[in-house]
Amino acid sequence: MKSKNVLIYAILILFLAAVGNQLPLYAQLKIGLINTETVMQNFVEMADVQKSVNEVTQLHRKKLEDLNNEFMTKSKAFESQSLLLSEERKKQMEADLEELYRKGVQYQQEKFGQGGEIEQKYKELTVPIVKKINESIAKISEDEKFDLVFDVVNMGILHANPDKTIDITEKVLEDLNKGAQPAAGGSNP
Repeated sequence: MKSKNVLIYAILILFLAAVGNQLPLYAQLKIGLINTETVMQNFVEMADVQKSVNEVTQLHRKKLEDLNNEFMTKSKAFESQSLLLSEERKKQMEADLEELYRKGVQYQQEKFGQGGEIEQKYKELTVPIVKKINESIAKISEDEKFDLVFDVVNMGILHANPDKTIDITEKVLEDLNKGAQPAAGGSNP
């Protein structure tokens, strides 16, 4: 975690150094850092979300375990009876086992897989929490007059003061394109 903060500070220093000719404006920037992971882990309302998701997860795990136990029981029964069964009955039991196996795999994917019910439930329950967190960040940023607030986990800007011009894209392009010859058939910006 400490090395991540050092990296953030280094990026901020490089950012400020890159805007050298704009120093008077950027020297006045007030920059805040936030660890959204820590906020999510310690926000009291997240405990309720985690409890709800855990309850749903336990129900689905129990169902999946029941499917697995049924498959194992039928598989053992098939193995022990296979010598006594007709070919037609063997094929039927194998088909039943295969169907039960597919059912278990499908259930697991639908409930626990990417985009599955548990993931969707988590997203559904966290949307209002994320909204509250973003509102809190915006409020504190405005109250404390932060110009930029960086998320140290996702390395992104969570808040930028709309009253300060901090986008230097055009200036960088202008500097890079000084004296450059336009490509054949291209136009010079």
